[in-house]
Amino acid sequence: MADRANPHANGGDLVQRIQERYASLRKSERIVADYLREHAGTRLSLSITELAQTLGLSEATISRVSRALGYSGFPDLKLSLAEGAVTRSSFANIPAEIDQTDTLIGTSAKLANLLSVAIQGTQRMLDTERIDTCIQAIRDARKIVLVGVGGAAAICDEAAHLFMKAGLDAQSSDDHYTQVVLAANLGPDCVMIGISHTGTTMGIASALKLARENGATTIALTSDPASPVGRAASTTLVTWSSATPSVPLYGDFLEGRISQIYLIDLMYIGLLFEEESSRSSNLKKTASALERFYQRSGGEA
Repeated sequence: MADRANPHANGGDLVQRIQERYASLRKSERIVADYLREHAGTRLSLSITELAQTLGLSEATISRVSRALGYSGFPDLKLSLAEGAVTRSSFANIPAEIDQTDTLIGTSAKLANLLSVAIQGTQRMLDTERIDTCIQAIRDARKIVLVGVGGAAAICDEAAHLFMKAGLDAQSSDDHYTQVVLAANLGPDCVMIGISHTGTTMGIASALKLARENGATTIALTSDPASPVGRAASTTLVTWSSATPSVPLYGDFLEGRISQIYLIDLMYIGLLFEEESSRSSNLKKTASALERFYQRSGGEA
């Protein structure tokens, strides 16, 4: 809860207030809450009239949400946001809502909420036809190659691990030289998946472009479909991105990574649940083989 002596400390703990009251808000009010949560830690320059027009709601709804969150009105809420923008942590790529003056428990609640918002935002942008196209291509592929660098490379490794357990020929690569070599040898019966939060990693874009020229199905996971990586792929799955500016190569994109693994898990589950799919039986074979392996090795990991 907000500091009673200074109700605007740390932006009035806006994210925590929203989290505590979100379930009691009406559908239209949640639109306002979602917008405020995504812009917490930044200055809100819009007037109440401009914000209402932006969200397609009434000014009365904006005022009602302001009071529901414990503020005297919209001006009080704006002041809280402005002061939060001044006092927030200067650590690049740490979500703006998290401040170094927060308690660890407070940080844990904010982080859990932010990651949940990222997944929900990614889910709202899902295109059924695109995700089905991706699952079908992966299902029918002779070979699947996942490419990424930095934090995205870890997501590629996890995806390859999941697909292999389901009986698919999958591998990941995190260096551009190998990515080009792999792309050059992919054909129409293959899939390349490129992962880049910003979509500006030119090595990933180049590998996707080469694989696509060779006839392979190419899939991009990025927050910016208009980026080089997004444009290079035949199908792009869009991940949620915070409105707070991030600095590439400094820290990591926490919300981006959780959104990427969410989409990978979704495609994996889609593969397992397909009718007449052999993936479920392949997974059982993998589990049985691993069980025998660990029994023989005495349980050593």
